[in-house]
Amino acid sequence: MIRKISWVFTLAGLVTASLYSVRVGAITLAIALTLYTIPDFRSRRTVEKLVPVALIVSLITVALALPRR
Repeated sequence: MIRKISWVFTLAGLVTASLYSVRVGAITLAIALTLYTIPDFRSRRTVEKLVPVALIVSLITVALALPRR
């Protein structure tokens, strides 16, 4: 169920980033990626945990680094 919600967040983030605001879209995509990786995060190896965490941090960094209008 959580993964289906994350797909909805992903679509909303992509639409938001392309039409409205890249900042809000990046944060929405970070939330979607977090929801997608939560269910089996503990059972993954350390290397497999690193990629989603790095993507989440980079999306939030992009959202914070973008200039405000």
